[in-house]
Amino acid sequence: MKNANRIYLIWGIRIVVSILFILSAVAKLYPSPLMGISSFETKYLGAIGIEGDLSKVISRLLIGFEFTLGIFLLLPFYLKKVVIPTTILLLGAFSLHLSFQVFQGDASNCGCFGELIPMTPLEALIKNLLSIGLLILLVSIFKEEIKEKRNIHPVLYTGFSIALLMFISLPQGSSNISGESLKGSESIYSNYFPNLSKGNKLLCFFSPTCEHCMATGKELHELAQKFPGLFPEVKILFMDESDNGSKDEIESFFKFVGKPFDYKVLSIEDFIPIFWNEKNFPGVRYSSNGEERLFFDGTENNEFDADKLLNDIKREN
Repeated sequence: MKNANRIYLIWGIRIVVSILFILSAVAKLYPSPLMGISSFETKYLGAIGIEGDLSKVISRLLIGFEFTLGIFLLLPFYLKKVVIPTTILLLGAFSLHLSFQVFQGDASNCGCFGELIPMTPLEALIKNLLSIGLLILLVSIFKEEIKEKRNIHPVLYTGFSIALLMFISLPQGSSNISGESLKGSESIYSNYFPNLSKGNKLLCFFSPTCEHCMATGKELHELAQKFPGLFPEVKILFMDESDNGSKDEIESFFKFVGKPFDYKVLSIEDFIPIFWNEKNFPGVRYSSNGEERLFFDGTENNEFDADKLLNDIKREN
């Protein structure tokens, strides 16, 4: 019975750590594969200086590697010799980076579980250290109970297949927005609406299926009706959620709002660097003659405030 309990404990550790790795990979593809991986590349890899095509390759390899280790922890192939030591080394590397973030006082989302489960660097570090401790138990105290098979072919086939699947299922788009061009945000926005720098303008950043975006769009329409001649011209940049222009979603959006506004649709990869990298839906930017006056975003501390916007507009007129 004692041996049976040890076997149960071994399997319990393997399953728990495996779930953490698979969940970490899946979470980086939330809320949709292209949106999730683009966000991961921009917010987290970009933050440590990995950008452009390199970030697209590393993001897919990292997610594929997490999937692979999660699966290998449940299989008997080279478990003690390769899989568990590799997992410990990977967690150790992540922990060094997290320790640096903790030392700097960073309490933002570390991106370990993407946007699905926000986690501070300290929380992620504790999670990693606990996982490392459990894995060390497997290759020390429970080493004799772990049975492994030394067949390299399943390891190679599985790893290669998962890596290939990442690149096939998540094709690399080409974003025409670079880090340098982000420094002149007005010129970026003018690429989509050339007259944006003339007069008063509202540039909105919406997802066509976001309920808060729809409510904000409706409120803008009502304000435009209530204050004709005073209220600024409204332009919308939509994030393409369905990868085909989101035509049906946008039609439903404007049907709910009550009026179609001038709009452009951007791919997820083009949209995230100019908005979702630092802000949340819905976004409303008010500018006067090209100069940004107000930028509302999200649904909490900086959410859209009609009274604040109107007061600022009245001061300009």
